[in-house]
Amino acid sequence: MNSLNTACQEQGFLFDPGVAPLFAHLDLRLLGGRAIGIADNQFTDLLSVLGGPGCGVCNGNPRDLRRENLRQFSYRLDGSGELSSATPALRELPRQLHQRPAPGAGEAPLELGLQPWRLGPHSPYGFLPLGQTRRRSNISLDSIDNPATVLTLSHWPANKTPSAYKANLSTTSALIFLQQGLRVEQAQVITSDHFDLDGLASVYAFLAPEQALRHRQLLIDIARLGDFTRGTSSQALHCAFTLHALAARVRSHSQGGNDRQLMARFTALLPQLADVLDNTRRYAELYDPAMQELQRSTALVEHPATRIEEYPDIDLAIFRLPDGAWQGEGEYFGLSPVALHNRSRCAVLAIVNQGRIEIRQRYESWVERSSGIPRARRDLAIFARALQETERTPGQWHYDGVQAIMPGLRFVADRPSSHSSDKLLAELRQFLGHAPVAWDANGQAT
Repeated sequence: MNSLNTACQEQGFLFDPGVAPLFAHLDLRLLGGRAIGIADNQFTDLLSVLGGPGCGVCNGNPRDLRRENLRQFSYRLDGSGELSSATPALRELPRQLHQRPAPGAGEAPLELGLQPWRLGPHSPYGFLPLGQTRRRSNISLDSIDNPATVLTLSHWPANKTPSAYKANLSTTSALIFLQQGLRVEQAQVITSDHFDLDGLASVYAFLAPEQALRHRQLLIDIARLGDFTRGTSSQALHCAFTLHALAARVRSHSQGGNDRQLMARFTALLPQLADVLDNTRRYAELYDPAMQELQRSTALVEHPATRIEEYPDIDLAIFRLPDGAWQGEGEYFGLSPVALHNRSRCAVLAIVNQGRIEIRQRYESWVERSSGIPRARRDLAIFARALQETERTPGQWHYDGVQAIMPGLRFVADRPSSHSSDKLLAELRQFLGHAPVAWDANGQAT
């Protein structure tokens, strides 16, 4: 039965009857051309929840989330590369969507008793987490906005940054604005919804504009390392690694959710940032371990036995590490991502290490880009399902999701996959050449 007459519309999104209340605790946005629910800076891809991994829409309207408009894509190994699609099977929604989260776990309370924090008596603005600014006129930095936002300076998908200030990094947008000597008189508060180095540098610029403009290029380089994990400036590397180490020391708060965590991190690091910029060598004890890791990783990437293949037409770079040369575990097999990102600008990286493969999609393909190559993203959940269907080794092909900022695809098991690396990579190249765009921060997904 066509559900058009009984559909429910919520925040501009169209749902089948009874579905919209399941997402009532989420802030629903259209990001990268997809319907995304946000809570505590966690992103839920509504297409995946409603239809399963690898879903898209068939009528071109990403806000139409009725089941009749959903299509689940499939890819077949050893095929021609063409993808098929079908209406997804009926599925039970995850149980956690049937319950509103406890205070602090989902939508932030309107009032936590937090007061705007200033770097000093001469700071032109105070800082508050985004969740605490719903009733305060604010400037949103490196973040989404809310109804009280009067100016956004951000590279996030679907940002409302004025065109004159758009840039690949939010820090650059903030510095362009401040360099013109501008003020936003109706806003006394600056805000962000998460902590990272691009956000930290943007907030710092508004709290200490003279100091920030004096260190303009250094702050941009630090922000680039924080978001895109690439850069070669020694001082920027030292500063970025120092700031990461300092942030890791900040005590977490068990109560108050994301907003208290944000306040704790920003207020711990902002007072130290000027000294880190001016007296970087004092922090060698903090940055040396990460620098040594980067040096070891760079040496391996540049080793003559490491084979690097780049396919610019599908935005893919393959790194084949020498057998037995690296025993690291974890993301990127324990390598410093900076070493790989400095070596290739491709947005999809495949790392082969001792029969295992990890595929990474870079941050550059999540945000809006104002210059350089646009980075549209394909949904590797489709590819993961094809691998799993023919996998003979006990284990699970896990993909973090197309909505994740830097998603990875890896085989979680005690032994390597039964798919040979050569076969898997050939299939990956074919898949990337045929798969539809699933995330495009510079336009609409198709």
